[in-house]
Amino acid sequence: MSTTIKVKIFPDNPDGQIINVPDDSTYEDLLNIMDINQELVILLNDGKAVPIDDIVVEGTVTILKAISGG
Repeated sequence: MSTTIKVKIFPDNPDGQIINVPDDSTYEDLLNIMDINQELVILLNDGKAVPIDDIVVEGTVTILKAISGG
């Protein structure tokens, strides 16, 4: 089985995409699947911050990427 989520990535893909992840996947697993460095993002599910080691639940996951430069 799998869990279906909508993933929005700011600033790269604010419209989002639908992704299926295996049941019992963590948010860390999701970031690995998407090849995103976990140290450079903040994760929200339906607007609430989630720990990287929590199990992914259905909803809209927002990934906020840190932007740096000068």
